[in-house]
Amino acid sequence: MKIFPTIYKASRAVLVAMMITLIGACSTRQTDHGGRLHVTATIAPATDLIRRLGDTLVYATTLLPQGNSPESYEPTPQTIQALATSRAYYYMGDLGFERSWVERIQSLHPELRLVRLDAGLDTLRASQHGGDHLHDPHYWTSMRGLRTMSRTIYRSLCQIDSVNSPAYTASYEALSDTLAQLEQTLRATLSELPSRAFLIYHPSLSDFACEWGLEQLVVEEDGKDPTPQHLERLLQRAKALGVRVVFIQKEFDTKLTESLASELGAQTVEINPLDGDWKGQLLRIARALSTSR
Repeated sequence: MKIFPTIYKASRAVLVAMMITLIGACSTRQTDHGGRLHVTATIAPATDLIRRLGDTLVYATTLLPQGNSPESYEPTPQTIQALATSRAYYYMGDLGFERSWVERIQSLHPELRLVRLDAGLDTLRASQHGGDHLHDPHYWTSMRGLRTMSRTIYRSLCQIDSVNSPAYTASYEALSDTLAQLEQTLRATLSELPSRAFLIYHPSLSDFACEWGLEQLVVEEDGKDPTPQHLERLLQRAKALGVRVVFIQKEFDTKLTESLASELGAQTVEINPLDGDWKGQLLRIARALSTSR
């Protein structure tokens, strides 16, 4: 019976709540952000969209520190307490620690507006491409994901700060133009590829692959380290599809992916889907696939 881990997790949650209460009682409520509306997002790509839409009217912060994995991250009491000055928290939906922390955040900050950024997106994803990639929460690697996030953030900002709706509308139109230009560039770059398949350790590009008619071959096996049998099948499939690119992420097993790339004679390209420069990351991925030989 897993009694002690359960007790530990419950006790830890209680301890965090107590520490947050003490921090709040012993600290001054900091609300001065130059008169700007303070909001928080889980990851940097969402924060960047907020900043593009809010411009000088919004002060946006990121909950997940740079270099941390959403799957293993545990917010500190200070981090959770800092949400007390935010008017809204924009979360991805089911990304790592969000699954266990969103409800706690809401209970600790009942006045905080929680905005789920993938609202309505799953239905669209399933209807257009089937449900295999619905388990991958990295939907901001697709144009439809970015557009859904942008629209949701825009509407939310207009509701929270209606007096500045005209400014948010102008920013939203500018962002929509940026997304349209990006989509056009990606379409041209990905129109003719040496191979329409790529290999990656963790399935972070499911939506990107589905949107552009690519096949993502995943080293990881159901969230666990791969078995020798899985690796053998993976290599056979990769060779059959002529894979020329292996994407590497620092937070996952780079030695294994580099070894597989060597076996395939493929180039390795480091990417970071959690980077705030979502546009640069998507272009980097597309260009790697386009120029590989």
